[in-house]
Amino acid sequence: MSKIICNRVDFVFVSEIQTMDSAHVPVLKEGTLWKPINGIEKPVYQSNVKQQDAGSVNEETLSVKSRRNNLTELLISFCGFYTVLRIGSDAGLFYAGSPDYPCILEYASDGVFDSFLFHAASPA
Repeated sequence: MSKIICNRVDFVFVSEIQTMDSAHVPVLKEGTLWKPINGIEKPVYQSNVKQQDAGSVNEETLSVKSRRNNLTELLISFCGFYTVLRIGSDAGLFYAGSPDYPCILEYASDGVFDSFLFHAASPA
């Protein structure tokens, strides 16, 4: 299992992706921008490859806690929609989720702070 402390996390909804390029980088539809999730703590990304009867599966999670804001309201209002994450770390940018295997959001709030937990699983 790998664990990475992240510098930044941005998201787009799967419906905002035009295609994936040959390096598996999302190409966004015209006029679409990545939306930042401004954490109050460093986001934590974890990845784990598990062997299953049907083959290897890469399970990814990212947790981030933020102060409630307008972006939080956007994520909550579209909570049923799938996302792709762009994650920045000291090693550079990488992506979690894809249009075929998107991140699914679990959300909790105390009214002041919001906790986001994104899950994605794809063939390894």
